[in-house]
Amino acid sequence: MTIASNPLLQNHPHAQLDGERQTVTRLIRAVAGAGVRADPIAIVNFYVALKSRPLAILAGPAQSGKIALVQSLAQVLTGGDLLRCQMMVGHAWWAGASREVALFTEAQTRFNTDKILALIEEAWKPENANRVFLACLTRISPAELMGFFSEVAFQLRHGQIMRLPTAHLSEPIPYPPNLFLVGTMDTPRLDESDEDLLSMTTIIQWAGSEVKVARPSSHMEATANGESEFLRCLVRDERVARLKLQHVLGKRLPGVWPLIQIETILRRYVVDLPPSVPGEAMIYLANAWTRSGAGLFDPSSTTNLEIALDLSIAQSVLPHAQAAIQQSPALREELRAVLNGKFPRSAAILQSLG
Repeated sequence: MTIASNPLLQNHPHAQLDGERQTVTRLIRAVAGAGVRADPIAIVNFYVALKSRPLAILAGPAQSGKIALVQSLAQVLTGGDLLRCQMMVGHAWWAGASREVALFTEAQTRFNTDKILALIEEAWKPENANRVFLACLTRISPAELMGFFSEVAFQLRHGQIMRLPTAHLSEPIPYPPNLFLVGTMDTPRLDESDEDLLSMTTIIQWAGSEVKVARPSSHMEATANGESEFLRCLVRDERVARLKLQHVLGKRLPGVWPLIQIETILRRYVVDLPPSVPGEAMIYLANAWTRSGAGLFDPSSTTNLEIALDLSIAQSVLPHAQAAIQQSPALREELRAVLNGKFPRSAAILQSLG
C-alpha cells in the first residue's frame, strides 16, 4: 500500500470527525515528509503498539527510517518539544576506536539512565498528567536490550522500577503511564524469545527506507488535543479491552476466532504460553480502534480487524512459540491452515521459522 492509496489519507467523513484518526493521518504524512518510505500500516502499528505497551523495539536495517519514525511521532504528539522527547545515543559505538571503550560505554549508559530518571520525575508531575514523554535509545546493542528493556520490563510487571543500568534506587518508584521507552536496533531482524522482554515490550520488525529529499522545516504544531487524546484512548487492561471490542465489533466479534484458534493449537502442542498472552493480544486489538469506534488501520471495521489481528498474532503470540514452531513441521502446517492466506505478517514469521 502506498501513502497515496492509504485509506486514512482519503476523504472519509468519519475520519474527519475523529481526532485520533486525524492524529494518525498526520503521523503518516510526517513520516513521508521526513524522507521515509514505509507502509502506512507499519507506521500505524508503531502508534498502536505504544498505546498497548510502554516499551517498544524498532528492529531493521541501518538508515531505514527508524529514528525518523520516532521523531515524527514526537512532533505530531508534542509539537517537537525536545524536553519531553529525549533522543539518546543508545550505545557508545563512537568509542570503538578508543583505548577506554569500557569507560566511555559506562559513561554513556550512566548519562542515559539519568535522562530516563529525569523524564520519570517530570512525567509524574500533576501538571504533566496529560502530556506525553518519550525516551528513545538509538542503535542499541544486546547490552542495552537487556539492561534498559528486559530488566525494566521484568520490573514493570509490578508497575514500578527499582533499578536501571548504573542506578539502584533506595526504594521502588511507580512507572508513569505517560512515559514511553523506545529502542532502535540496526539488525535485519530481531527474533527474541526473552519472556521478560516480551512481557512489556513490542518488537517491531521495521522495513522502511530513507530517501534523499529536500526536507521542510522539522517544526510541526502538535495536533489539537492530540497527545491528551492519545493518552485517554490507550487501553492497558484486559477487561477494558474486551468490553471495548464487544462494543466496537458487535456481531463481528467472532472475527477474532483465528486468534483463539492459534492459541488453542499452540497449547495442544504443549507450547507454554504465558497466561498473559491472550490478554495482551486483546489489548492490542482494542487499541486499533479509537474511542468512537473508528479503525486506525482502515475505515472498514472488517478490514481494520483483519490487519490488527495479523499484527496481534505476529507480535503478541508467535514470538512466545518460535522454538516450537521451528522444531515442528506439523505445527507450522496447522498454523498456516488457520492463517489461510489472510494474515501476511504472521505467515512471514512462519516462513522464516521453517
